[in-house]
Amino acid sequence: MSFHSLDYLLFLPLVVLFYFATPHRWRWALLLLASNLFYASWRFEFLPLLWLTTCVDYLVARTMPSVRPGNLKRALLAVSLTTNLGMLLFFKYFALAANTWLAFTRPEGFTPVEILLPLGISFYTFQTLGYVIDVYRGRQQPERHLGYFAVYVMYFPQLLAGPIERATRILPQLREEHRFEARRAAAGGALILIGFFKKLVIADRLAMFVPQVMAHPADYSPLIVTAISFGSIYRYYADLSGYADIAIGSSLILGIRLAENFHRPLAAVSISQFWQRWHITVTNWFRDYVYLPIARGARGRWRRPLATILTIVIISFWHGAAWTWLGSGVVAGLLMVAEGAVRRNRRIGRTADAIFARLGMSERQSDIAKNMANRLVLWLFLVLLGSLVNAPTWRDAMEMWRQMGRLPLQLVSAPLDLTGAGLLQPAILFALLGIVALEIYQWFDVRRPVFDRLAARGRPIAWSFYYALIACIFVFGAFGTAQFIYFKF
Repeated sequence: MSFHSLDYLLFLPLVVLFYFATPHRWRWALLLLASNLFYASWRFEFLPLLWLTTCVDYLVARTMPSVRPGNLKRALLAVSLTTNLGMLLFFKYFALAANTWLAFTRPEGFTPVEILLPLGISFYTFQTLGYVIDVYRGRQQPERHLGYFAVYVMYFPQLLAGPIERATRILPQLREEHRFEARRAAAGGALILIGFFKKLVIADRLAMFVPQVMAHPADYSPLIVTAISFGSIYRYYADLSGYADIAIGSSLILGIRLAENFHRPLAAVSISQFWQRWHITVTNWFRDYVYLPIARGARGRWRRPLATILTIVIISFWHGAAWTWLGSGVVAGLLMVAEGAVRRNRRIGRTADAIFARLGMSERQSDIAKNMANRLVLWLFLVLLGSLVNAPTWRDAMEMWRQMGRLPLQLVSAPLDLTGAGLLQPAILFALLGIVALEIYQWFDVRRPVFDRLAARGRPIAWSFYYALIACIFVFGAFGTAQFIYFKF
């Protein structure tokens, strides 16, 4: 039952109907039943793993306050760490390690090891693990009600792909009695429509040609390879943030507010700001439970740079079980450290200010120029990152880099031919129009939510906008079997 399937469009209204018709004291049971049915519709055989994580972490957290700090409490934490990380490492990374070993030991050929990845395991293991660590540190009181804790872990809008929520945010909302509010439901429905637009009009349109180019970069011009590399990152953004919008909108209808997971990351003005806006709940999780402990525990001037690189490498490897993802993490981490060093270097800053002053630029103009330069660096980084994480193999990624290196020569030696470059295909044009429309929408939404703008203009204007959005989804959307990229995680 995918979010963009007819099944879900029938499932969600039924859950909403029964949720508000059920007495408050039993709503947790309804949400737990709905969440288990939702997960079982994907893979029933993996439901016991979900319950194993839930029960182990529930019992570990309940036991911790009754034991004194020391070896026993650390042993309880080790039980949670071993259970969660053990499952994640086996299902997500064992096949990669085994196939890498076989590639070295059997160069004549071998049958690849394949292990089916349980849906959502990268998310719910981290969510429960973060909860146990907070209880261990004394920052969170353990939840006594197994039912409420199970809903916190399995809550269907965010079960498969986040946001990774903190218990301090969700558990109080689950216990709060919510009444149906038409305005809140309309806001949730509007967010769901935006998610559908991102997924069907942009992400799935880009998916029609991005993988083909990345698998055979030598067959395409430098211009199209460069454009596709950036397009692959935008495809990830539209797909992942589209899922998050549908999840947040679905939950909002029920009165439960989930955390924002993306905040216009492609409009960032630095690599570090990009990571702060991308996968916000994941980045915050790694900041709190990986980066800060390493940065505080290490000694010397290099402790923070090393903590930054290691954290970004782990985040990148979390996104995909492939060596290209690991390599992209190393590149991203090194560039983040270099960017921070340049930003803190006062001599470089004074030199830049002196150059702008000689050019007769005002302070505001120089700030704009700096932001433009920073964005160019970010986009160059994203182009390099897109080729690394989306190319099928290292060889394909290196071939894409070689092609992109020829781009200046192509632009200088030949007139720009978009038709010959293949950039005027209908699928590409639809995707580009969708990207432009989305960026305009987001520009307005950041300054004042579009939903509030439309509501202020009255129902006819608001409904006209949403009907037009639905029409665009049906006309320009790519309807097929393409699942959300999240399910590869």
